[in-house]
Amino acid sequence: MVSLPDESKLKFQFPKQLQTICLALIGGGLLLTLLHLGIVLMEDDHHGGHDEAKAAHVETTADAHGAAEAHASEAADDAHAKKDGGAHHHSKFTRFFYSLHLALLVALPLSLGGIFFVAINVLSGAAWSVSVRRLAENYFWYLPVVLGLMIIIFAFGFGDVFHHWVHAPETDLLVKHKEAWLNVPFFIGRNIIWVLLWILFGYLFWKNSVAQDSDGKMSHTKTAAKLSAGFLIVFGLTYSFNSWDISMSLEPHWFSTLWAIYIFAGMALTLYASLILWTGFLKKNGYYGEAFNENHLHDLSKYLFGHTIFWAYMAVSQYLLIWYGHIPEVTTFFYYRTDGGLFENPWYAITVLLVLCRFVIPFFLLCKREWKRSWNFMMGLSVFIIFGQILDMYWVAYPTLSKKFTPFSWEEIGPLLFVIGSFILVVGKNLERQSLIPVKDPRLEECLHFHQ
Repeated sequence: MVSLPDESKLKFQFPKQLQTICLALIGGGLLLTLLHLGIVLMEDDHHGGHDEAKAAHVETTADAHGAAEAHASEAADDAHAKKDGGAHHHSKFTRFFYSLHLALLVALPLSLGGIFFVAINVLSGAAWSVSVRRLAENYFWYLPVVLGLMIIIFAFGFGDVFHHWVHAPETDLLVKHKEAWLNVPFFIGRNIIWVLLWILFGYLFWKNSVAQDSDGKMSHTKTAAKLSAGFLIVFGLTYSFNSWDISMSLEPHWFSTLWAIYIFAGMALTLYASLILWTGFLKKNGYYGEAFNENHLHDLSKYLFGHTIFWAYMAVSQYLLIWYGHIPEVTTFFYYRTDGGLFENPWYAITVLLVLCRFVIPFFLLCKREWKRSWNFMMGLSVFIIFGQILDMYWVAYPTLSKKFTPFSWEEIGPLLFVIGSFILVVGKNLERQSLIPVKDPRLEECLHFHQ
């Protein structure tokens, strides 16, 4: 007979050691990020002086050989820039803001996934997930940090990250055809509104659930179901729009009708991997008791397994649609990532590594029942799954930075360390504010006796 554990096992106290680790990750991430920025600023000053000297040389040359030749040279430069589709607009800050954008692509699904988990389980009436739902409810507290990161990119690095369409020449008819959607004010405005909407829904879910802990009214469960129905409609639309904007529009000449589902698959993998890591940590520190056990872990692991297959299905479907469609604008995405073969194009090697990390290795490691019920095994595999998300977003974003291969380096590590440290800190501090389990949820009793 399983019953709720002692109150001490349901009231989380953020360990000082873990807080120190989080602060170290945040501090180290900020230090590396600021170091990157400082190096960029020094390079900018150096190149600024070089450009002034070059301008003086051009002026001297023009005086000596005539203004007509200088004008012809300038026209040739403009023509070359237009041919490159605005690539000459790359600034010294482009790599810096790309590193921030990579962190955003990892942080957003990590925080938004918790709200999705709550909504889909409440609306479906799932009982097995009640004891882990409070953890997922607290994920939304990280969305304001995500919003802050997004605003920094939008305010200072928009033209660097989205340079392909922001600085596209007038002769680029494909980009011009999309300017009703891809224009700066509308782009920034709608994406900020999406995040604010997600924060609102997350807060309502959390507030409603915590209120039920006090009075135990059934009306809170009914309210949560209505909120879930509304959120899932809003989520389906807004997350699709957001995926088109912050990742697909990095290559505005390219498009995919399956892109939103592909990005969603990555979000789901990140969500379940993070839940396994959090619950494993809590279990190892004496929390939950038998209210969350290997049976519940088994379900989280099965969802991880299922979405691993789902990610592969969407990735293959997207590739095959583009392959047999053979539309020039669409094939460019895979052309840059696979042209030249494994030993000639580094992006081809990254593509192969992505398939191994996202599907092949997790698939076989998640097949065995005993492994899906092992805390240590699943926590280790979950770290690997989150690494796969980072690799996936790097593969999506960085080929658009330059035609040359951009290796993953310390410049990308800083913002990612900040995201990891701040996510753990924000979620952990907010877990202290209420019970780890919604103790008066009407489905809790069924959850406690869940077995398989």
